[in-house]
Amino acid sequence: MSEAARLRVLVAAFGDPGHAFPALALGRALVGRGHRVCFESWKRWRPDAEREGMEFSPAPEYTVFPRPGETALAPYQAAVRATNQARSVVRELQPHVVVADILTVAATLAAEVEGVPWATLVPHPLPIREPHWPPFATGARIPRSPIGRALWRGFDPLVRRGERQGRDELNGARTRVGLPPIERLHGGISRRLALVATFPQFEYEREEPNDWMEVTGPLLWEPRYEGSEAPPGDDPLVLVAPSTSQDPDHTLLRATLGGLADEPVRVLATTNRRTPEERIAVPPNARLVDWFSHSREMPGAAAVVCHGGHGTVARA
Repeated sequence: MSEAARLRVLVAAFGDPGHAFPALALGRALVGRGHRVCFESWKRWRPDAEREGMEFSPAPEYTVFPRPGETALAPYQAAVRATNQARSVVRELQPHVVVADILTVAATLAAEVEGVPWATLVPHPLPIREPHWPPFATGARIPRSPIGRALWRGFDPLVRRGERQGRDELNGARTRVGLPPIERLHGGISRRLALVATFPQFEYEREEPNDWMEVTGPLLWEPRYEGSEAPPGDDPLVLVAPSTSQDPDHTLLRATLGGLADEPVRVLATTNRRTPEERIAVPPNARLVDWFSHSREMPGAAAVVCHGGHGTVARA
């Protein structure tokens, strides 16, 4: 690739694996095409980003999902604090484009302040609904009858109230970094380009397609991990892959290990590198590890038990 055709891209991602992994996959693909990529996220991802050929810039880390007794900044408070640092990265890199994960507001604000085009990476279905659709993340299917459409329209006032609150909070952050307010809802999603990293089958069929929305298919990435950890034997293998951000007490993990203890299956379960505060009982037919390779273990599994996170479901 000629230097003139080589792009400088800043890829910014929230640090939880469900958001960092798709962004790392995108960065890896861009590097593979010859572009210069800087990855901005939590410092834990530096070795992985650099291993994939990217530069790295650490992002400020704030508690977003507090445990009992912890305090957390409101998302837009954190975004305002992080914007100045993101602006420094933008000025130094001088990217042709900034691609920001849907939760990484600071990078989008910094790009706009510095006059750089920005796109959004959505690591799950697009969370913008039409008036007669179920609220996002309910898992309900699109209504098939006038009664169904009328039922879901009844949620419109509540949903719109939440969307307007989000817009007002975003506008508060925009004002504090010197940007004008915007009128549209879902202002944190680019209307120039939104990369929706899911299967087309997971997306509702929209009555009015958005020309700024591109469904790419899942962007799959995982840390390098050597060796299979599955228990020996010929019984069906069940994988237990809890959320990487929710369920801090490992409730799903404990319940699944207990429920499958006497079943004729092998169980491979992970804590996702989140050390439990209390010991987890592991039955003889199970193995509990810090992490396992989804790409290596899932092809031989009979079932996967998870919280329904997009990355795990897409990989399965």
